[in-house]
Amino acid sequence: MYLPVVVAGLVLLVALPAPAQPQPVVLTFEGALERARQSAPVLVAARLRIDEARGRAAGASLRFSTNPTMEVEGGRRNGALSSTEYGIALAQDLELPSRRRARIDAALAGVTQEEQRAREVEREGLREVAVAFLRALEARERADAAAGGQVLAKEALRIAERRYEAGDVAQLDVNLARTAVARAEAETRTSVAMLAGHATRLQILLGIAEPVTVEGSLRRELAGPLTRGVERADMLLLDAEIAEAEAEQRMARTLRWPDLGVRGSYSREEGDTIVLAGVGVSLPVFHRGLEAMTVAGAKLTRLRAERAALARTVEAEVRGAEASYDALRAAASEYERVVLPLVEQNESLALESYEAGQIGLGDLLLVRREALDARRAFIDQLIETRLAEVDLRASAGVWK
Repeated sequence: MYLPVVVAGLVLLVALPAPAQPQPVVLTFEGALERARQSAPVLVAARLRIDEARGRAAGASLRFSTNPTMEVEGGRRNGALSSTEYGIALAQDLELPSRRRARIDAALAGVTQEEQRAREVEREGLREVAVAFLRALEARERADAAAGGQVLAKEALRIAERRYEAGDVAQLDVNLARTAVARAEAETRTSVAMLAGHATRLQILLGIAEPVTVEGSLRRELAGPLTRGVERADMLLLDAEIAEAEAEQRMARTLRWPDLGVRGSYSREEGDTIVLAGVGVSLPVFHRGLEAMTVAGAKLTRLRAERAALARTVEAEVRGAEASYDALRAAASEYERVVLPLVEQNESLALESYEAGQIGLGDLLLVRREALDARRAFIDQLIETRLAEVDLRASAGVWK
């Protein structure tokens, strides 16, 4: 009795449409960088920390740094004339204007630090996305080169089989040609697998749910002119830390001055009303801000030394990256101009010569292997050139 139900269920499952597969996101280099700026998880988190710093700055800018205090007391007076006594007092500490200004400056410097820290995270994040994108392009071009080699291997196999049937070559030629085809197919599958891995890495970095595919070529230089218009974010971050330390030093100096406070009270005692007002003054005898001054001074010295060292490091990084990029670009251009045309010509001539019986299959496979190695070497040069350009742009802080 259950058989009709089972059959109906199977028919329903077959009839149901398969779940739609998500469409891949096609990314160019510029598009990948733009998606990184918009949705990369590390960049989003860094920008949200700026709001935290702004909240602390809003608290630092309040007119009073402490809340008022209220004291209430009461009791029973026992004596010849018993009575209930009570009193209430309000007190508010006041902050010196110079101390308040220094506190606000330190908080605002903290906001600037988070802003520059977010820019630094963006610089490093864009470098990582750019490298992942170029690695995906590299894998795709290696897959294309392997596929081209596979086409040539199959053509060599076709010629070997035809000549074997004609009695011109031995079975060994056919076996060697089939081995070359199998190796070319395996190399193509390996390159495709590498492409999938780099595309997945790019998808994770960008925080994209859909799969991604890359579009472009390693032969094209990255977008935008390479000019140094602004200082790097890590240098501006140190500038903000120096500004914060200077504000802390000014605040420490104010600790040598007494703190002020105002107080007012109202009480009833023996039927009399007592209203008092007063001023409180701290006596900076033991704590005069010596520790805060020492720490702030040492911090300033350290930060200024770090700032000077970083400026020298950045200058050296940019000079080295420029020299490396220029040399690699020239080498790749020369290789493309001289070597690749000869490689293509040699492949064509070798295939024609083998088909005409002028060379053996071993010579053809040797030419083909050398051509494939030459194309791999060119891809190596291209990816090194593009990665050097990424390093140069990251070192100079230029991505637009």
